[in-house]
Amino acid sequence: MVRYIGIGVLVAAVGGGAIFALMYNPLPVEMTDVTKRTVREFIAEDAKTRLDDEFIIAMPISGTLLAPDVEIGDDVEAGMCIARVDEFPLEQQIKASEALLAQVQAQISGVDVQKPKEEDLMTGEVRVNEARDNLAIVRKEREIAETNYNEARKELGRIERLFEQGALPQSQLDEATRLHENMKDTVSRLDLTISATEKIVRVAELSSERLTGSVDDNEFMREAYNADIDRINAQLESIRTDLSKAQINSPVDGIVLEKYVEDERVMMSGTPIMKIGDVSSIEIECDILSEEVVDIVKGDTVEITGKALGDQVIMGTVKRVYPSGFMKISALGIEQQRVRTLIEFDNSEIALRPGTSVDVRVITEESADTLAVPERSVFRHNNGWAVFAVDGTQARLTPVELGLKNDDWAEIISGLELDQTIIAEPKNELVDGARITEL
Repeated sequence: MVRYIGIGVLVAAVGGGAIFALMYNPLPVEMTDVTKRTVREFIAEDAKTRLDDEFIIAMPISGTLLAPDVEIGDDVEAGMCIARVDEFPLEQQIKASEALLAQVQAQISGVDVQKPKEEDLMTGEVRVNEARDNLAIVRKEREIAETNYNEARKELGRIERLFEQGALPQSQLDEATRLHENMKDTVSRLDLTISATEKIVRVAELSSERLTGSVDDNEFMREAYNADIDRINAQLESIRTDLSKAQINSPVDGIVLEKYVEDERVMMSGTPIMKIGDVSSIEIECDILSEEVVDIVKGDTVEITGKALGDQVIMGTVKRVYPSGFMKISALGIEQQRVRTLIEFDNSEIALRPGTSVDVRVITEESADTLAVPERSVFRHNNGWAVFAVDGTQARLTPVELGLKNDDWAEIISGLELDQTIIAEPKNELVDGARITEL
């Protein structure tokens, strides 16, 4: 019993000594004054730059692609030649067709037609059947191409609607548009092929009729030769159209993002060659927690910093907040619901590249020219907030009402006055009425 009383006396003595020390021995503290400044609330996230407009450059025609001169990271200008299809086979086809055209034009003046032989008649019939079979094959290919084109047109319409709703990025709309145009070009090219093949059928039929008809009908021969001329001209038009596409130019000023072909290679029409990004369309993409994104609206001001910017702080604005979220695993392995948000900014002077890491602060609310204290000076007290004000050589516990608050500053609504001195960073042992001295 006596032992317990002794311990109680000792504890009381120690506690009393601590209070005495705080009351009579000054505690060194850091002091600061209440100031006026702009206080902002913001949402901070890691982010990366990206290009809004990316273009997949594909083979415009089937043929031999020569090794592209540009490399990944190279700057390109709109209209600049970035790749070329070997033109020699097309030029030779044109020469051969032009020579054949000259031959037929020379024959159209009229020739003596010999009486056809039995094998000539059989050959003519075989040629007619072969030409008709080829025409049937081309028409079937055209039906398939038209079906693919209609599907691509419907898909483009669907993607356009989703893009207008903000559910899909610009790059996916561009890809659907290019696919639609490729399908459309394929249908047009097959229409030319059908036209040329129909003329071939007509030539074969006329030749067969000529062999079985009158050998003295020079006008009939003239009609056959004219049909042959039409066929050759149709072929020439198709070849010259392909030749005009042999030089592949950049559609925009941009940068080469990816190369799918390094060396000379025979490739089919529509095969991807490289990807080019429009550098003027650079923006910032960040994934914001779903519970925080509700405070963000289009047009909110954004502070952008990071190692790539050095000491610079540049400003941007929220361009788009996607309507739906997605699951993402954090660096700590926690599953989080996040919403993709796009930020636009002026990149003309700093010239950030795609994929650059930056830090963003989306400012959701702002109070200008308001009373403020350092955030570290306020603390929780009786379900509210408080600071330690400096009263001569003593600390006074002072309840305050806060407004906006961030990692650096807290807005004071009431409880303090401008230029009033407070303790910048209260220590755990500090109590109301304690004696203090400035560090």
